[in-house]
Amino acid sequence: MIKKLKILLSFIGSNDAGKLAGKPDGAILTALDNEKFDQVKLLWNRGKTTEITYKKIAEYLKKEISKRKLSNLVSITELAITDITNHNKIYTQLKDFTDKLDKTDSFIYTAAISSGTPAMSVCWILLAESGDFSESNPLRLIQVKDPKFGKSENISVKIDTSLPRIVRLKEEVKGLKDLLPSATLSISKPGLIIEDKVISLAPVELSYYRYFAERIINDKGLEKFSGINTSNAFLKRIIEIHTELFPDLDLNRMELEEMERNKFGLILLLFPLLKQPLPRAARDHEPHRSLPHNHIPGRQTCGRPGHHSGPPGCGRTSGR
Repeated sequence: MIKKLKILLSFIGSNDAGKLAGKPDGAILTALDNEKFDQVKLLWNRGKTTEITYKKIAEYLKKEISKRKLSNLVSITELAITDITNHNKIYTQLKDFTDKLDKTDSFIYTAAISSGTPAMSVCWILLAESGDFSESNPLRLIQVKDPKFGKSENISVKIDTSLPRIVRLKEEVKGLKDLLPSATLSISKPGLIIEDKVISLAPVELSYYRYFAERIINDKGLEKFSGINTSNAFLKRIIEIHTELFPDLDLNRMELEEMERNKFGLILLLFPLLKQPLPRAARDHEPHRSLPHNHIPGRQTCGRPGHHSGPPGCGRTSGR
């Protein structure tokens, strides 16, 4: 059996300065004394505690870990966190970092939440408990018991009994999907039909619908956004779909294209309110049933509120 590599992840906090500040070892070195890890990935941000910068603490820890042979490989990564108390900014940067990690079953990831600000600790917990880190390879959380309160140990943190997990809602949705109607999205003559009813959607809403329908048809799974903006890649694809479906509505795309050029992404608050039920995906249709090549069945991801002015590029004008 191939041995799985244990990897420790942690923000760097002021308590980790240790000898640099004339104090005992901080939480990170203590955690490594308590438990063996094959690799350590330390995260730091610009700023300092008293006169010691977090970059200097990171470099000190890297040398100490190697010197004491506490781990085989140590890396330090700067995260562009400008406000160490802002959950939104911290979570966005943290998720971007963890999304790049190899989540195959060859690795076991542990996050130490004793270092860093309270907001950083909360973001670790949200990342693990929401399943955003990985559903197939969950993130383990540990809190390091301070030696001054007795023998130190790494205490596992598990709070899913008090913090409802998103995965439970997913299980409920799976049980309901067979009760939902099928849907057809026409491309040659843009429009959405659920069962035999034509659904009126603004051009940009229809573009959203097709984007998410394509993800389901191609088994790409859920689209997860962090912070208040989508990725620029998402916005770029929406513009491409909008251009294909509604080539004459170029004026309605100007603001979206400007946001894409500035690599700003789309503000999530501009999404239409979700009200319509989700119809069955294309993969839920009977295997023998064929569909016209210019139709894409899929799940409905957004509906039309009673009176909606629409987001930028909406193009909700008479005659369109």
